[in-house]
Amino acid sequence: MGNANVKKCSSCGETMKLDAAFCTNCGSRFIENANAKKCSSCGEALALDAAFCTSCGSRFEGKETQSAGGGSPIGEQLMELANDFLSVREVIPARFEFSSQTGAQAPVQKVKIKYDAVVQLEPEKKQLTFWEKMMESSVGTNAGFFSETNVQKGIEVSKKIHGHLLFGGKYGFEYSKLREVVKAIAGEEGWKFKTVIFKPKMNTNTKGKYSNISLPDKKILLPALALLLIAVIGLTSYFYFSGRSKPTLSQTNYENGYPENSDNTGSLEPRVLQGDGTVAEGRPFIETDRDVYNYGEKIIVNYYNAPGYARDWICIVPAGSRNTAAGNYHYIPRGGRGVLIFKSPRRPGRYEARAYYSYSPFQYIVSARYGFTVN
Repeated sequence: MGNANVKKCSSCGETMKLDAAFCTNCGSRFIENANAKKCSSCGEALALDAAFCTSCGSRFEGKETQSAGGGSPIGEQLMELANDFLSVREVIPARFEFSSQTGAQAPVQKVKIKYDAVVQLEPEKKQLTFWEKMMESSVGTNAGFFSETNVQKGIEVSKKIHGHLLFGGKYGFEYSKLREVVKAIAGEEGWKFKTVIFKPKMNTNTKGKYSNISLPDKKILLPALALLLIAVIGLTSYFYFSGRSKPTLSQTNYENGYPENSDNTGSLEPRVLQGDGTVAEGRPFIETDRDVYNYGEKIIVNYYNAPGYARDWICIVPAGSRNTAAGNYHYIPRGGRGVLIFKSPRRPGRYEARAYYSYSPFQYIVSARYGFTVN
C-alpha cells in the first residue's frame, strides 16, 4: 500500500513529500491540478470555486499573491523553494538570497560544504540574473593533519561535490539542481535567464542616494574625495603649526644664554606696562612688572599677543634652564593680552618668565621670554 503522505516525480519516479514543489533528484517541477485546491486545515483537494471543505467543513480563505518583479509570480515561486536544507529570503524587492550548509563526518575526517546563491530580477528587461558559490572545506588526518578548501562560484559550480571520507565511505552533495529549477521558473514566465561569475550588486534606490552611481563613476569619485580629505588635513596642519615654525625675536636672541633685558634698570619700583595699542609689532611678548624683586614678593607677568589656544602657558624657571623645564607654570586663560601672578621662587637668583604659545607635547618651543632677578 502506498504512503498517502508522499508523491512520486513523473519524470524520474523519485518519492517526494506532498508539499514539495520540485523534485530534489531531477529538478522537475510538480504540476498541480489546475482545477483543484487544497484545504489548509486537512489537505483535502477542493474544487476551485469551493467555499468550504467537504471533509472537515473549514472555510476556505483565498490568499492574495504577492508577486515580485513587476507583477510576475516569480518571487512567490522562488520563496517556495525553501526546505529543510535550503533557506530562501527576500532581501529587497526583486532580490532573493539562498543559503545552505551541510557536511559529512567520519572518525578522522570532517567535510563541510557551504552554498550561497543570489537571484536578482529585472522586471523592465524581463531578465533573471543568477549567481552561486559553493565552498567545500575538509579537515582530518592522512599521514599527518591536513586542511584544504575548494571554492566554486559563478558558472563553475559543478553538478555534484563528491569524495571519500577516511574510514567513512563516500559522500556527495548536489546543488546545481537549483540553477536548473530557477532557470525553468524563468522560462515558464517568459523571462531571460542569465548566469554571472561575480555576485550582483544591490539594484535598488533604498540603499542611499549614491546607490545609482556606476562603478566607473565611483572609481573617479572615491579618489577625488580622498585627495580632498588630504588637502583639508594638510591645510589644517599648516595653519596649526605655522605659528610654531617661526622663532620669535626674543627666542632667537636668547638661545645662547640668559638675556639681559634692554630696559633693565634694576629698579624696585613697578613699571607702567602698556595697556593699549600694539606691542612688539604683534609678536608674542611677555614682561614682568619689575626687573628686580625682593625674596617673597609675588611675580607679576604681563603677556601680549597670545593666540588663545587652550594649551598656551607661561612658567618661571631659573635662568639657563632647558626649554623642557616647566618650573612654576600657569595656563593662559584667554588670548590677546593679560596678567598672570606667580609666587616668589624658593631662593634668590636669576630667573626667566617663559611663554609657550601653540604648545605641543612633542616639542618645547619658547615663544617669548623675559629675565628678572630675585634678591
